[in-house]
Amino acid sequence: MCPLKEICEHDTGDVADDTRQQDTTMELRPVQMKDIQTCGKVMYEAFRDISRRHNFPPDFPDAGAAEGLLSDLLHAPAFDAFVAEREGRILGSIFVSRRSQVGGISVLTIDPKAQNCGVGRRLLQHGMEFLATQGHRRQQIIQVGYHNRSLCLYAKSGFIASELLSNMTGRPIKVNFPSRTVRRASESDARACNALCRKVQGFDREHEVAYAIARGTAAVVESNERITGYTTGVGFVGHGVGETNEDLKALIASADGFTGPGILIPTGNGELFRWCLENGLRVVQQMTLMDTQPSGPTNGVYWPAILS
Repeated sequence: MCPLKEICEHDTGDVADDTRQQDTTMELRPVQMKDIQTCGKVMYEAFRDISRRHNFPPDFPDAGAAEGLLSDLLHAPAFDAFVAEREGRILGSIFVSRRSQVGGISVLTIDPKAQNCGVGRRLLQHGMEFLATQGHRRQQIIQVGYHNRSLCLYAKSGFIASELLSNMTGRPIKVNFPSRTVRRASESDARACNALCRKVQGFDREHEVAYAIARGTAAVVESNERITGYTTGVGFVGHGVGETNEDLKALIASADGFTGPGILIPTGNGELFRWCLENGLRVVQQMTLMDTQPSGPTNGVYWPAILS
C-alpha cells in the first residue's frame, strides 16, 4: 500500500478567490472502472511532483501502484468516488469513506497541469456535501504537514487541525508483553471492538472493522481474557484502538512489518511516541489530522489510518 496524501489546489489570494464564478464547463460525476487507469496516473504524478518539490521520496513506485490502490477502493464497501472532467479530460478525483459515523475525505488528487484552477476546491466541496447528505456531517481528513496550501484549503473549508501525527517506520518491533495476548480477530470480536472504539473515540468504525476481519488483517489484544485493544492493520491504512498504551504497544510489537510507508502515531502521545523511537522506528514525515467537529481528549489511546 502507499500513502494517501492529498494533492489539491489552493489559491492564497484575497476573498474574491472564494467567490469567483464557477467553471461551468467542468463536470463532476461518479468514477467508473474505465477511469481508474487515468486517475491512477494523475495520482502518481501529483504525489510525485509535490514530494519532490519538498525533497521527500515519491509515494508510489509507479502509476500502476496508484491505479491498483484506487481500484481496490472503488470495489471496497462504503467508499464513493467522483471525478472532475472537462471536455472528456479527467482533471482530478476524490474518494470519500462512509465506513464509520464520521465521514472521511480519503483521497483527493488533482492533475498537476490543472492545479490552481479551482478543481480541488470543487471536488472537496462536492465530496463534503455528498457525505453530509449520507448523514456524515462530521468529517475528517489527514493532511501532509509540508503542504501548506492544502492546509489552508481544508481550514477554509471547515476543517480544524486536531492532532499532530508522526508517520513512523522501521524494522518490526519484537517485544514480549507477558500480560497481554495478541491474536487474529474473528467475526465474533467485532462487537467488542466497536464498543471499545465508541468508548475511546466516541464513535465506532463498524464497516472498517468488518472489512478488516473479512480480509484477515484485523487483530485483537486481550488482557485477563478481555479484549482491551484492536487494530485493522499495523500500517498506513489500518487504525488501532486501546484502553492503554500497553495495548497499542502489544499490537504494534506483534506485527511482522508495517504495511505501506509505516504507521501514524499521535505525536502528542509522548509515551507511545518515545517507545517507538526507542525501539528503532524513525519519523518519515509529519501529518495533521483535521476534523470538522473535533471531540476533544479521547477516553483511551489510538492511532488513525490514512483512509479517514
